[in-house]
Amino acid sequence: MPFTFASSPLEVALGAVLERAGVTVDEGDRLPSLFTAGEAALNEIGRLETEKARLEGRLVDAYATLHTVLEQQHDVLGLSRGPVPVRADTVVTQEIACATGVGAAEVSRRLELATAPRRHRVLRGALRAGTVSLYRALHVVAETRLLPDEVLADLETTVLAPAPDGSVSSQRLFSSRLRRCVRSADDRSGDERRRSAEVSRKAHGRLTEDGIGTFTVTAPAETVVAVLDRADAVARAARAAGDPRTLDQLRSDAICSLALFGSLAAEHSSFGAPLPTATVRIVVPFEVAVGLSDAACELPGYGWVTAAHARRIITADGSVWQRLAVDVRTGRTLELSTDRYRPTAAMVEHVRAVDGVCRAPGCQVPADRCDLDHVVPWPADTTDVTNAQSLSRGCHHPKTAGLWSAARAPDHGIRWTTLTGREYVTYPRDWREALTDPGASPPSPEGSPPDDPPPF
Repeated sequence: MPFTFASSPLEVALGAVLERAGVTVDEGDRLPSLFTAGEAALNEIGRLETEKARLEGRLVDAYATLHTVLEQQHDVLGLSRGPVPVRADTVVTQEIACATGVGAAEVSRRLELATAPRRHRVLRGALRAGTVSLYRALHVVAETRLLPDEVLADLETTVLAPAPDGSVSSQRLFSSRLRRCVRSADDRSGDERRRSAEVSRKAHGRLTEDGIGTFTVTAPAETVVAVLDRADAVARAARAAGDPRTLDQLRSDAICSLALFGSLAAEHSSFGAPLPTATVRIVVPFEVAVGLSDAACELPGYGWVTAAHARRIITADGSVWQRLAVDVRTGRTLELSTDRYRPTAAMVEHVRAVDGVCRAPGCQVPADRCDLDHVVPWPADTTDVTNAQSLSRGCHHPKTAGLWSAARAPDHGIRWTTLTGREYVTYPRDWREALTDPGASPPSPEGSPPDDPPPF
């Protein structure tokens, strides 16, 4: 049904889309049908996707330019030959990650495409033409990493081709083509592929919502199948014996029990127990522990749980409390020192508690997985907690190599200067930051402000 212009924001926006699409609408005339308007909006989306792809092509080109510049600086400074060798790619990745907030892993993926213009000339050309997104281009780069250069041009041309009807290929068609072409082009022996894949096996976990977490284990196919088969057999046996849990729940509980205790023995009370005994570090502010606040609590290095869940963890049988004294106003800890180069064990523990995470800009590696480093090298300055910082190994090496410099800044900050001259300041961890989150404190009766919390 035809419709006419009005002055609502939606119709104003629609009129702008139609104008860009070349559809002429005179004031007072009836607008084209909704079908025409929908087609115009869809054309606008396609046009913007093409522009976005072209812009992403320019982004990759900029990555390549920065890499060339910093690679030359890297060679002049001899960073690959020093006591702690640092690769040029590491330099570029850290610079871009700090300047843009893009994750280091994503920056590395983009750099792989940016620094191989000949190897991926078809992909680079498609990006500049706006016919492939950066997301798809990086997918191709990752999947073809082990293939020789000479097969890539034809492979990428095939993978990026339109659908049989000439339209843009769907994500499923693109992925299917890519897998097929990679398998066809990969002439390495099966044993070699297997050895290469096994090198990448790993295990990691993360916390999700509602106090639940997931862990991922990468292992040889036969190991994965064997684990799943065993878990399924245990689950089905328990189900047949009348256990009310679903098979999925039973499989999950069986794998966790076996990983934690090595068996399903009844004395562990582990098969299905909501809180199996294990080492779990959790930071619970005093206000949360006594019920004055519902702020989220952190499992360092993994994520956050609700206040109610945290209180269950700290009151579980066998839990051990360790007091962390902090400043009520700033949430920061308080100072130890020694006249030796190596800090005492108490100082190490103290500095890690102060920092919480790596003190390099943008890094979130938990402090207990970091090296302890002098901000100002010893003996030019003392070994005390004000001159010590937690640095992950990946951030420690660039500082030792002279790639980044660090100096103390006001308010217990550390000022970092990178190879490009960018400056960043990091501060000690505020262990009470969650207390200010919306909804962290229960509403006071009759809208009155809550009493001041007692000192921590």
